[in-house]
Amino acid sequence: MSPGSTEPSAMTSSYLEKALQIKQRSWQRRHARYRADLPVKARVLRAEGYVEIMGRCSDVGHGGMGIVLTEEVPSGEVLSLEFQLPNRTEASVVRAIVRYRKGFTHGVEFLGLSAEQQEMIDAFCKGLAAVG
Repeated sequence: MSPGSTEPSAMTSSYLEKALQIKQRSWQRRHARYRADLPVKARVLRAEGYVEIMGRCSDVGHGGMGIVLTEEVPSGEVLSLEFQLPNRTEASVVRAIVRYRKGFTHGVEFLGLSAEQQEMIDAFCKGLAAVG
């Protein structure tokens, strides 16, 4: 080792700490999530055409929702989600992108919500308990 050089273990430790900090920042949500239990139908485009996948919403917020599906959908995949909020008579259909997946659990971010859809989701969330 040349004079003034850093020990490899110290460099590795410092590098890992910085990488972990960056990763933790990238996982921070921009909006609060609220516990919910709603049936969800996801439609995804596959080689054989559109496939419907059933699931349940575990949490929802201004920017997205957590869903457990009966099939795994890769991160980056765009879905069409259909769900009915208790305060509505009609089902909502929204587009979302899978941002996180661990097994059958998926975190999705809503895409291009109309003002009416956003207001509807926000109104629903006001009556729910926040998720840690």
